[in-house]
Amino acid sequence: MDELIREYVEYISRLNEVKRPNKPKFDISAYTESEYISAINELMLDFDLVDDFERTIEFLKGED
Repeated sequence: MDELIREYVEYISRLNEVKRPNKPKFDISAYTESEYISAINELMLDFDLVDDFERTIEFLKGED
C-alpha cells in the first residue's frame, strides 16, 4: 500500500502546476456581509473546474 501511495505522489508531482489566482486583500471595515459572501463565491468559482477526482481515476486505471 505504501508503494502505491508513493507512486501516486510521484504521478501527481509530474502533472503541470495549477496557477492559483492571488488572494484579494480586503479592508475589513469597508465591506458588508453580502459583499464578503459574493467575494467568497467568486473565489470558489475560480477553482470549480479543477477535477482532482478525474486525475485519481486516471492514475488508478493506469492511464497516464
